[in-house]
Amino acid sequence: KKGVKKSKGKGGSKKDKDGDEDGGPVEMTLDVDKMAEQMEHSVGRFAEELQAVRAGRASPAILNGVRVALKGGSASLPDLAMIAVKDAQHLIVIPNSPDTQKPIEASIRSAGLGLNPRIEKDAIVVPVPKSTKESREKLLKSLGAMTENARVHVRKHRQDAMKRLKADSKDSMTPDEVKAWEKDIQGATDKFTGRIEELLKAKQREIERA
Repeated sequence: KKGVKKSKGKGGSKKDKDGDEDGGPVEMTLDVDKMAEQMEHSVGRFAEELQAVRAGRASPAILNGVRVALKGGSASLPDLAMIAVKDAQHLIVIPNSPDTQKPIEASIRSAGLGLNPRIEKDAIVVPVPKSTKESREKLLKSLGAMTENARVHVRKHRQDAMKRLKADSKDSMTPDEVKAWEKDIQGATDKFTGRIEELLKAKQREIERA
């Protein structure tokens, strides 16, 4: 629903500065379509974060968030190397350049993922520990913070939209029109928070079965 409406002043048609009647459309700052896109982006990012959460099984997504410290800055690991599954309990990382092999190995080790990589010839082998009851409980606990962060982002987009609606409603908008926009905003919010819950439950089941 685009942010354009017709001016319908409560006391009649809107007039411009010169007193001429202006019955044309009034541009709104609120754009519900754009808000929905922002919410969808937040949910998509949450889904990507969940992919990196694996219980005792090798998955390249585990390393997607690793930043590699280099001279003059840092870079994302997937930009510096090919990451593949060697077997169920091992990943193999093949750097694009031999110069980045040691920085990659050190960055994986210090990334807080509980992984202890080792250099083997031109590659880096990353053992992935098997799932235990304790490790599963840790993962399930970590999901709570990730999920709340995603919810916060969706709610923030809703709050921004409501602020824009409040400002727009001062410009000749009827109470019924305001309610219609509020319904659209809440509908999008419910849709995307629902998707967050679905993704969370699916990941919880995956971890519990591991």
